[in-house]
Amino acid sequence: MEIKRIKTFLASDLKELFSSVGWASSANPQKLVRAFQGSSNVVSAWEGQKLVGLIRSMDDGCWSANIDCLLVHKDFQGKGLAKILMEELLGDLKNIEYINVCPDDRAMENFYFDFGFKLVQGCYLQKINSL
Repeated sequence: MEIKRIKTFLASDLKELFSSVGWASSANPQKLVRAFQGSSNVVSAWEGQKLVGLIRSMDDGCWSANIDCLLVHKDFQGKGLAKILMEELLGDLKNIEYINVCPDDRAMENFYFDFGFKLVQGCYLQKINSL
């Protein structure tokens, strides 16, 4: 397993990874390519030439970061890869004051708690533009 910090991916690699976990965003792999190119930090995992894991953040470099898109290919889940990706990204974000994450599934909360994340009071709002 090789960990890389790159922001340029083939659309087919992203489509395969996102499809393997059932994410609807796999339907627009060209948009995913652009999204990762514009990310602040990207950590990816590769088994040979196959993209098997990915995590990214968007941040301002000092005050606030948002973690997004933690994915592990369905064939590689349950092997600790998500933990490795999170540890790598958190290392990259060690000088950021506030790090936020909004898991898509409440069942993932305990995973994030293990890294020191806490639930905070307030609300999370999202607007989705159908493009």
